[in-house]
Amino acid sequence: MKGKRFFNFIFIISVVLPAFLLSSHGTSRAEEKRVYGLDAVLSISVEKNPSVAIFKANLDASRGALISAGAYPNPEVEFGAARGRSLETGGTGQEYSVSVGQPLEWPGKRIYRKKAARSAVEAVEMGLDDLRLQIDAEVKKAFFRVLTDKKTLGIARDNLRTVKELLKSVRLRVDAGEAPEFELVKAKVAALRAEKDLGRAGNTLFISKASLNALLGNTLPGNFDIKGGFNGARRRYELSDLISYALENHPLMLRAAKETEAKTYSLKQEKASVFPDVTLMGFYDKELDKESFGAGFSLPIPVWNRRRGEIATARAELAMARMEVTRTRVELTKAVTSEYRNYLIAFDQLDVFEKGLLNEAREALRIADISYRHGESGLLDYLDAQRVSRSVLMEYYQSLFELEASLASLERVAGGLP
Repeated sequence: MKGKRFFNFIFIISVVLPAFLLSSHGTSRAEEKRVYGLDAVLSISVEKNPSVAIFKANLDASRGALISAGAYPNPEVEFGAARGRSLETGGTGQEYSVSVGQPLEWPGKRIYRKKAARSAVEAVEMGLDDLRLQIDAEVKKAFFRVLTDKKTLGIARDNLRTVKELLKSVRLRVDAGEAPEFELVKAKVAALRAEKDLGRAGNTLFISKASLNALLGNTLPGNFDIKGGFNGARRRYELSDLISYALENHPLMLRAAKETEAKTYSLKQEKASVFPDVTLMGFYDKELDKESFGAGFSLPIPVWNRRRGEIATARAELAMARMEVTRTRVELTKAVTSEYRNYLIAFDQLDVFEKGLLNEAREALRIADISYRHGESGLLDYLDAQRVSRSVLMEYYQSLFELEASLASLERVAGGLP
């Protein structure tokens, strides 16, 4: 019996325990938090965002239209059979005829149709580039929103730790008779408020992470995290440079130009369609008394229909496309100017924090802490100084976010940053 127990003990040590440790290690690795940087989430958004997938399907459809535009017309085959009687001999027999025809398009019509379809595909590709600009801007804003909320959560966590330490200190002072009982009540209220702020900050972070994940097609694991910093440029862009860059490089301008090009080729195609297509034919007829071979052609004569309506429609569509170019220029100029003003406001606001306000708030908190510890000021004064310092720090991170968000919007409407 003792030997059997000893064997079971050895079995547990040598087999079961290592398996348990290995499975526990595997579980901990499976539950390891995945961390993503800005470049990583931007790459995922290009692959997983549902809007991109829909647009790519539309692009594939336009490429199919380009293939159709280059297709040649199919040949036509006619076959006929009948029972015939010879007028000379009176005999009967089988008669039949076969003919083959090949339509030949007017060269100009085919050339312009292909060019119009190719320009239409390029216009859709420009639209895809514009969509990527829009998604990049949204992802950047969501990413920096999460980063800001993480900073806010850290501030709330530090504040709770500080308030709890303060609560212990106040309790000791009250128990020693060095402070009135009301001081302890105020410290407890501050601790409860700090816990409430921490819970609110955690909930806000959860929502902002869910919003970021939604832009990525909800492909990130539930416990994902982000890493990175605020990369807002510390240089002032010039409005004239941004407008010039947008009018030359923005996908919307390029798409409007390609659509105008496509409409120009469509008009030329309609004009070329006035000239009729020729159909070349060859035939073979087998009759009772003879056989015949031959060739010919058919040519529609444009007497009644000279495609005046189609040409007028194509000319009107070209005029609308040209007006769309002008409208796009005006809209982009307006959008860049508006976002540039938001960028300047965010830039100047951040400048105020970094050139003095942050240091002043830290110094005020340091002085309040020293005064409270030496009994020169009350608990309310110290808590008020702590609240002001925390508020300034949170507003500083909010200003960093607003600068990043304004830069993302500016990059979106300008088609990039020069």
